[in-house]
Amino acid sequence: MSSETRIVKVFNLGRTAYVKTHRLQQGLQDQRREGRGEDTLLLTEHGPVFTTGRSHPTPDLKVPVEEVASQGIDIVSTERGGDITYHGPGQLVGYGIINLKGWGIGPVDYVRGLEEVMIKVCVDWGLVGARNPDARGVWIEDRKIGSVGIHVRRFVTMHGFALNVNPDMEHFGLINPCGMTDANMTSLSVEASKDIEMSEVYESATFHFGRVFECETEDVDPYSKTAI
Repeated sequence: MSSETRIVKVFNLGRTAYVKTHRLQQGLQDQRREGRGEDTLLLTEHGPVFTTGRSHPTPDLKVPVEEVASQGIDIVSTERGGDITYHGPGQLVGYGIINLKGWGIGPVDYVRGLEEVMIKVCVDWGLVGARNPDARGVWIEDRKIGSVGIHVRRFVTMHGFALNVNPDMEHFGLINPCGMTDANMTSLSVEASKDIEMSEVYESATFHFGRVFECETEDVDPYSKTAI
């Protein structure tokens, strides 16, 4: 780490529509690439949505697309890496708009750092999360609890991590998560055998993001006139 303190602005957006937040990320990434703006972490929950990665644009569904539509779940193509994944209420999603060159790290370092953030959040609830040598994300034994996928353009990131806190787990059954036909998905609430407040997980993720990436996190009111 350089002698200059890294500062990351953290915006707790609450519940958001995926498409709207996706556009926000793209705008912030463009600003950061142009030397404007600041390193930013967006924390949010989305309404139910499936997203696909650039290498796997065809959604890997277990059911007809009409059934997905009948449940009010959109399917959105994105520029991130990885395969299909689910976002929905009860899942904490973190989007980092980070200038990796300024931090002196590469994309793989950053992805591993995001995994480490989720692993440390698991520890806060007495759970042992770990990496899987065959697949990105965070696992508790053979059960996947967190996913990660990023997009980097001219050293600046967007997209990030998704940690299952207490989402509707049945929605995962409509897809092959991350392209894995035998994926066994889980959540913090399932593994800890108790209800977990999302607000506590927001705080935990913010704290560990700062510790893992050796930066100072600064909470910003997303509704203030000068926020973004």
